[in-house]
Amino acid sequence: MKSVSACLSFFIILPVLGQDINDMEKINVYGQTPLSSTVVSDHSAFGSVQTIDAQALVQSQAISLAEHMKNQLTSLHINDVQNNPFQPDVQYRGFTASPLLGLPQGISVYLNGVRFNEPFGDTVNWDLIPLAALDTVSLYSGSNPAFGQNTLGGALALQTKNGFSYTQNELEARFGSFGQQQYTVQSGGNKGNWGYYFVANKYQEDGWRDHSASELQQMLATLTYASERRTIDFIVSANNNEMLGNGAVPEKLAGLAGRSAIYTQPDKTDTSFQQFIVKADNVINDQMSWQANVYYRQNEINSLNGDDSDYEECESGSLYSLCEEGEDDSLERVHFVGYDEDTWLSELSDIDADDIDGTLNTGLTDNESYGAALQWVGLSHFDASESFYAVDNEFIFGLGVDQAQISFNSDTQFGILNNETVDDDRSVTGIGLYDSESRVSLKVKTQQQYLYFLNAMTFGGNFTLNLAGRYNYADVSMKDQIETGKGSLNGEHVFHRFNPAISVNYQLNQEYSVKLSYSESSRTPSPAELSCADEEDPCKLPNAFVADPPLEQVVAKTTEASLHYDNTNFSALATVFSTLSYQDIIFQQAGEKSNEGYFINLDKTQRQGVELAFSTQVGDVDFSASYNYLKATFESPFVSFSPVNPLGPNRQVNPGDEIPGQPQNQFKFHINWLFNDQINVGTEFLYASSSYYRGDEANDNKKIPGYAVTNIYLNYQINERLRLSAKVDNLFDRHFDTFGTYGEADEVLGELYPDTEFDEYFVGPSRPRAISVSINYQF
Repeated sequence: MKSVSACLSFFIILPVLGQDINDMEKINVYGQTPLSSTVVSDHSAFGSVQTIDAQALVQSQAISLAEHMKNQLTSLHINDVQNNPFQPDVQYRGFTASPLLGLPQGISVYLNGVRFNEPFGDTVNWDLIPLAALDTVSLYSGSNPAFGQNTLGGALALQTKNGFSYTQNELEARFGSFGQQQYTVQSGGNKGNWGYYFVANKYQEDGWRDHSASELQQMLATLTYASERRTIDFIVSANNNEMLGNGAVPEKLAGLAGRSAIYTQPDKTDTSFQQFIVKADNVINDQMSWQANVYYRQNEINSLNGDDSDYEECESGSLYSLCEEGEDDSLERVHFVGYDEDTWLSELSDIDADDIDGTLNTGLTDNESYGAALQWVGLSHFDASESFYAVDNEFIFGLGVDQAQISFNSDTQFGILNNETVDDDRSVTGIGLYDSESRVSLKVKTQQQYLYFLNAMTFGGNFTLNLAGRYNYADVSMKDQIETGKGSLNGEHVFHRFNPAISVNYQLNQEYSVKLSYSESSRTPSPAELSCADEEDPCKLPNAFVADPPLEQVVAKTTEASLHYDNTNFSALATVFSTLSYQDIIFQQAGEKSNEGYFINLDKTQRQGVELAFSTQVGDVDFSASYNYLKATFESPFVSFSPVNPLGPNRQVNPGDEIPGQPQNQFKFHINWLFNDQINVGTEFLYASSSYYRGDEANDNKKIPGYAVTNIYLNYQINERLRLSAKVDNLFDRHFDTFGTYGEADEVLGELYPDTEFDEYFVGPSRPRAISVSINYQF
């Protein structure tokens, strides 16, 4: 952190550069790969690209990037599993980018050209992205091989500001419901060939649910050198965040104790993050350029989860201890960490085994990664218009390597659940004794090497043929720090594959164009999945892993066709798509809790659908709307264990059954009205249809109902320097659920509410109406 502090001090004094701002010519390249910095032509992109700029982010006043994308982008949906705005499951076309282990991660995320998915579980920590720092957000559809691992359903490319794209100094303070406070300072400017950008953000809230406070501290700074032929960015970022998201609750608890009630606590995640990037964009001549980056990234994730206990009391004469069920339903006595295997609880503590009704599960994941990437771009032109037609060609060749060293440690501490009365907070207090069977210490080394090419050939200015391919090689080496030999987590795994893509784009006339594309991409099983794939010994995510039968890598194949209409004030897009995923990895729930189970491959799953979107401007009013239909299904039969399914375990899943958590229909509508030169007002409307509970892969039970929600916002530019903004989320205070799963609540809540029979339905309730006001001062 000393280096981060030094950089902070350096960037704080840089605003003097902003006293002489010169316009620099930007070097534009097609946004076809993670290294490409801007999107200048849709013709050369595989599938569709949705973009968000910095101005739209400011206007919407969203708390997080995920929240803004949920309200604005077609086919994007959120499962609010943790009920924390910075820990959502982001779903796009039925694929997931989530901070939680246990979900099949199918979206790749890049920040300034550097892969942002965590190397241990391919997860995405949304809290590490400072929203104010973003300059452009681009969401690419399909299985584009140029974006590498995890690009099964799409890729998200984020670019931050620098001293040439942002040339202001501003302070902003935001206050809102549920103790929300946010303070942001950002500054950017340039002088001659040098520019700087700096942002620091502090966010805190009490949370709308009980015992759900969070605090984020984010910083990003960029030093840029830019000339007519060369741009070099030095980027440093750091986060220190603490988030409480206490997850799903029994459906009936909301009626008894209110929607803000929690089940058990704490469910805390701390992230300590720092990243250093150097990226370069160089023009060799009018026909050739190259781009490159190198990076170092370190993210330490600490998790603490308080839960009820699956352990039972067992005794022999005057001795007593804790036991758990073995494979043949017999009781096996717990072995406490640091003591002989034949040591009883009564020899270590005066606490009665019956009183030990909780567990504290801790996990520490230290992800350290680094890598480099390089690409070369060549342009050529062949003019044969007299005999045929002119041909413009763009060829990109790239290569790179990513390496990671990961340390994972977890423990299960026995505890007491504070749950005697309805007024107790249902927190867990540890007693200082740990279960040796749940202890994990794992070291992992991963290496990804890749080569890729893209070629865009335009004939006569109206027909474009795109070809692409990528070869991936991955090596995963795992070393168990506790066990050796059979039954340990040791493993050496190698995966490789070549993924192709092709698309054609035809400009019918000035207003209409059509596109057809086919693309393939893949992802290797993550170390977390490889370490938790034994049906004979299920694990508890993220707290324990078991020996590793090999998993196959996932391969996604996407076909997409679209019709685009565009004129001065109106743009519309109609798209049909289908993605077949082979050897898809899912988490089989095999215990009484939703996080207990193991990973398996499924032969085939499918996501297919239709997207309709338009945007227009009528006078001073901007309108946009989108509709999407999604059919996400299992296409091969299997038995879902789902042990706490309301209809019983071992449910048969058949081809055509829907993947849980995915609404079939979504409709989004956005209006922004520039009332005058000083005031703009806007509204966001979102409708999502019903979806199945997680654990109901066989589609046997009721669905989570559909919902509609409306947000409104206002921005008032009081004078040249001062802006006042306000937003109301969930204007009509609708009560709805975005997520559902199964669990057993009787052991925790049965004695507190003896007149209530709790069923197996758990839900992630929506946030109630929330109001926020912010003031922004530019100087």
